[in-house]
Amino acid sequence: MALGNWFQPKKNRWAVDRLHQSIQAQALRPDFYFEGGARDNFSGRFEVTCLHGTLVFRRLREAGQAGKALSQEVFDALFDGFDEALRDIGTGDLSVGKKIRKMGEAFYGRAKAYDEALADAAAAGELQQSLRRNLGVSEGQTDRFVRYVKSVEETLKRHTDAQLLSGELNWPRLS
Repeated sequence: MALGNWFQPKKNRWAVDRLHQSIQAQALRPDFYFEGGARDNFSGRFEVTCLHGTLVFRRLREAGQAGKALSQEVFDALFDGFDEALRDIGTGDLSVGKKIRKMGEAFYGRAKAYDEALADAAAAGELQQSLRRNLGVSEGQTDRFVRYVKSVEETLKRHTDAQLLSGELNWPRLS
């Protein structure tokens, strides 16, 4: 955890931790990783985390300035976790910073692609293409993942701003 997080008000730190843990737990659910699903390796888990983080951050942006601030803090917590994971798998200290920078750039690229694919004016098939390209989802499983992403979007819309700002987050299942 970054040193700056220790000086946050306790309530906000609680919300950051809850959202961070929720995104990570959902992204690591085994039902995303199967033949034709997301790749079951560090890269694939990163991609699924990017997807879930992007969906939460899209909703938090709608919660005003407090939501945007919380979104940034959760993003920072996610990347603190990625830093720790890289170190845990034996990445050398000198290369962790470079890898984290590349992962940050990748995250923003994925977030932009998902934002564009989920926009009202998005071209048909744009979300399918993004999921296949980023998650490595097979063509036969793409529609299943599209339904899931849209279900997450609808679920997050039903959350009140107060729920999200307190770190409360419920996820639908990949069906």
